[in-house]
Amino acid sequence: MSAELILGLSASVIWVAILVLSDRRTGHGPWPPRKGNLLTAIWAWGLTTLIYVGLVQTWGQTPVLPGILRWGLGLPMAVAGSLLHTWATAALGLKGTSGWDVGLATKGPYALCRHPQYLGQIVSIAGLALIIGAPEALILGVAASLMLGYGSGVEDRAIQSRYPDLFAAYSAKTPFLVPRFSSRS
Repeated sequence: MSAELILGLSASVIWVAILVLSDRRTGHGPWPPRKGNLLTAIWAWGLTTLIYVGLVQTWGQTPVLPGILRWGLGLPMAVAGSLLHTWATAALGLKGTSGWDVGLATKGPYALCRHPQYLGQIVSIAGLALIIGAPEALILGVAASLMLGYGSGVEDRAIQSRYPDLFAAYSAKTPFLVPRFSSRS
């Protein structure tokens, strides 16, 4: 097992442990913290960065996927996911993405789905894994995507416990993770 695989998987496993602890005490666990601070920002962004670093370090390994899949699907996914993630981060603010309680976000990308930042990260990580196309990149991409999918559920439950009335109205009209695009209002 390579150092990059160990790095990316370790960061994902630590995140999963934090999320499991959080899920056991919905709204009172380590994520999202009741009161964010510099330390929560450092470990939240630090672990997430380590996942990306582990993934990017697999670049140069021999790809097992055909070029059309790697570049034809992976590149648009990586770009679209990065754009969505950036938009959601900007809409929520760096503090909000680092654990500070900034209230219930419902505008911009948060009007499309309740967790656009997670969706953006999942799509960008999956896209990067496809571009790299090596087995270790694909393993990291799947592991990180599963962790982020679970994380969005943990965060959804925490937000629901903190803002039950606001959340009920918001969740009734806004899908969980994947936006619905229809002509009906």
